[in-house]
Amino acid sequence: MINKRKLECACGTGKSAETCCLRVIGGQLKAATPAQLMRSRYVAYVQANADYLLQSWHVSTRPETITLEKGLLWTGLTLLSESKVIAGSAGKTGYVEFIARFTHDGVAGQMHERSRFLFEQGRWFYVDGEHGEKVISR
Repeated sequence: MINKRKLECACGTGKSAETCCLRVIGGQLKAATPAQLMRSRYVAYVQANADYLLQSWHVSTRPETITLEKGLLWTGLTLLSESKVIAGSAGKTGYVEFIARFTHDGVAGQMHERSRFLFEQGRWFYVDGEHGEKVISR
């Protein structure tokens, strides 16, 4: 028997991974919205896919490398809001607010962020985010 839950995309849409974020991560589909890019980046964190995280990060704020913490397991994503896309002199900008749940060395926690995205060269890029406090349950 196939475990349907295992085939679902980790981003929480309920869609299959192959028809959701894996197509964006694999380059078969461009993220159409900031929320779709944010969801694909969450899945990349779940997969520890540093290459995709760097590729989807805007060059103006992209670090040279990214170190993914060992012992960190991403356990769920809740999209709180997505702003209307704003067209400006620097291009289109969009914002997505979310909560990402995790366990770190067996201790549960969550991260609250409002991320900023920029549409440039025909695709969305992550720029930066305003972080709320990380909440850790002991």
